[in-house]
Amino acid sequence: MWKITIDDDKCTGCGECVDSCPGEVYELKDGKAVPVNVDECHGCHTCEAVCDEDACHVEEDE
Repeated sequence: MWKITIDDDKCTGCGECVDSCPGEVYELKDGKAVPVNVDECHGCHTCEAVCDEDACHVEEDE
């Protein structure tokens, strides 16, 4: 299981995480990325890699 957080202060709503996520975890709502399908997260950290603002964070949930 994975814990996904988005730093709203850093997120610019570019949609890179939405477009690149293989699990379709994210959607854009009100101009910000929102994790809506957390159970589909593969833990691949692609969202972190494509986020130029360092707004996406994926951690293993204990």
